[in-house]
Amino acid sequence: MEKVVVAMSGGIDSAVTAYLFIKEKRAVEGVFFILFDEPPNIELAKKTADFLRIKLHIEDLREDFKRYVINPFFERYKKGLTPNPCILCNKYIKFPALKKIADKVSANFFATGHYARVLKKNDKCFLLKGIDKKKDQSYFLYGINRLFLNQLLLPLGEYTKQQVKEIAQQAQIPSKVAEESAEVCFLKDKRYYEILKPASYGPIIEASTGKIIGQHRGIHLFTIGQRKRLGISSPYPLYVVKIEPAINAVYVDSKEKAFMKEFYVNQLNWLVEPETNSFTCDVKIRYAMNPEKAFVIIIDKDRVRVTFDEPQFAPTPGQSAVFYNDEVVLGGGIITETVQGF
Repeated sequence: MEKVVVAMSGGIDSAVTAYLFIKEKRAVEGVFFILFDEPPNIELAKKTADFLRIKLHIEDLREDFKRYVINPFFERYKKGLTPNPCILCNKYIKFPALKKIADKVSANFFATGHYARVLKKNDKCFLLKGIDKKKDQSYFLYGINRLFLNQLLLPLGEYTKQQVKEIAQQAQIPSKVAEESAEVCFLKDKRYYEILKPASYGPIIEASTGKIIGQHRGIHLFTIGQRKRLGISSPYPLYVVKIEPAINAVYVDSKEKAFMKEFYVNQLNWLVEPETNSFTCDVKIRYAMNPEKAFVIIIDKDRVRVTFDEPQFAPTPGQSAVFYNDEVVLGGGIITETVQGF
């Protein structure tokens, strides 16, 4: 009998993932990761595992999570970058830990409740978008080791979120529908900028004129495309269009100045090795956007230049750009620099 190790969070997605494997007559074991103090839903994860009659491993990963996710998160904000901790967590914490546990218990596969798919074709494995376009989470998975795709199962990629809810309800699984949130799990109810104090003050500069029009209380308070919390009165809406750590400056201007076509990406991870040094593909520069056509030029093994066909709103250093060929995730990396016309 094939054995699968499933990452269990106490939420509905991971619970249904385990349930689907049990229905397929596979041997299933769960694992709950303790990533920070007072983790939510640990008791619910235990209750769900008991309900499904599967063994639940509890793995304390707080030390690695702090090193690879929490500390870099705050350090990058201090440098005027906007990090994505979920991508770091998947790359450095969750998937390596799942692989390790699967090997330890002699499991054939490991799985998560992400809405994405793995396609095995001609002895090759590909990461695909989930069929639920509104819920597709392939963006967050581009950074994982591509060798993991050989053992990775993502059953929820074949379902919509509504279907998953219905399965849980019909099976009476004691799990929780996670609240859709853009907040960072380890911050709990706090904002990141409430923790990063104090910081040095600096100028807020109008990009089109070069004039200093205000003062900020730290570049960590800002991200490209931001409109709120600027503290400046203006005859037109102002948006953050650039952050310059070298001079501790924040540049603002009209919304149109936040649209850009060209930027650079490094820390690349390819799930499909490029066959040429330049190619056209679809690119996402944030999770909640539709992929847009772009031309990618490989500069070296860890740096590419991306040029959108049409300007896109707020490519943001520190965020990830993910490359797609239709449904297939080619890879991605971290946006390091944008090319602006001012």
